[in-house]
Amino acid sequence: MKRMEEFTDKYWVTPYNFLDEVRKDLTPPEKVRVHDVTLRESEQAPFIALKPDEKIRIAKALSNMGAASIEIFPIISEEDFEVTRELVRMDLDAKIICLSRWRREDIDKVLETGAYGVEIEGPINPFFANAVFGYSEDDIVERFTDVVKYAKDNGLFTVALPWDDFKTPLPFLERLYKSVVEIGGADHVGLADTFGHSLPWTTMWVVNQIKKWIPGIPIEVHAHNDFNLATTVMISAVAAGASVVHTAVNAAGERAGNAATEEVAVALELLLGVDTGIKLEKLYPVSRLVEELTKQKLARNKPIVGSNEFTYQSGMVVDMLTKLKKAGREHTFMPFQPELIGREPGYNCILGKGVGRTLVQMKMSEMGMTATREQYAEIAGRVKTESMIWKGEVPLEAFKEIIEDVLSGK
Repeated sequence: MKRMEEFTDKYWVTPYNFLDEVRKDLTPPEKVRVHDVTLRESEQAPFIALKPDEKIRIAKALSNMGAASIEIFPIISEEDFEVTRELVRMDLDAKIICLSRWRREDIDKVLETGAYGVEIEGPINPFFANAVFGYSEDDIVERFTDVVKYAKDNGLFTVALPWDDFKTPLPFLERLYKSVVEIGGADHVGLADTFGHSLPWTTMWVVNQIKKWIPGIPIEVHAHNDFNLATTVMISAVAAGASVVHTAVNAAGERAGNAATEEVAVALELLLGVDTGIKLEKLYPVSRLVEELTKQKLARNKPIVGSNEFTYQSGMVVDMLTKLKKAGREHTFMPFQPELIGREPGYNCILGKGVGRTLVQMKMSEMGMTATREQYAEIAGRVKTESMIWKGEVPLEAFKEIIEDVLSGK
């Protein structure tokens, strides 16, 4: 575990996260691998379909960004099978790992692609598996273990990824994990909070239980965002010792999406002090690429990469930023600076309802114009009124008209 500096020119976060008293029960690894699931999970989301060349473009960007591995589902279509083979031929820095159902025929298909490894998924909640497939608990353990062993025997790096873990009775969960490792020979096991309902302390407790059941086996964690906890699940799992996180750029994924690559990487690096291998300065460009290709528009207030992250209209905030900039301490305002994640340096201050005299003066100065203190205040007042018509930022032309009217005494 690395100790992050508390104050740099690119970020400033609370030092309390690193107090010995706070961290005494945490056991994070020094380095975490990011297993990016954007290619697979994005197309499980409604209204998203990527063309083969788009998937290849995203995969290149993910690899260049520092993702340790990239997940793709070659079984879904012949196009995806061919894309997988092409990605393998490209010999990217990121390893290509296929998703597979708990079927031997799926493993055979994965082997044809030449992929490095496989994530074998299957529903292990006994109630669900019985109601949907008619499987007993014995059937689940036998089927999962058999397919894991088949993949290992055929030379694949193999991850056993049962899902709906958090609604599965603990004794059965223990039995399954032990079987896929001790009999199946799984290299890693995955813990899936499929419906995103595990609280941080619950996640940590379950990870610690798995560590006791199968000591020394690396734990991967996968979570969805139904309760807006996916990033928290990742952080708490890593704090307890999980060493691989499954994430998707822009939180792409089924329903409310997956844990967001950009959120998890920045939080693990800055708040927990764990190396993710991600080049943080590439997060924003990759986010924009995925946004464009998936046509999934990001919310303005999306954490880390949303457009509001460094945009202000409050007169009080703009005044504080101006004073901090004059003092050479502008970087002390936000927890991290835009350039940390590859955005353009600086803040965007807009003319909206919260505008104050300082912002008006700043904008007019950029235009080569000046006014009296009273005129600046009057212009600010008129901009507030005008913003209610535009329902947001006042356009430059409207701002110029207000200035002309005030300066001419109208």
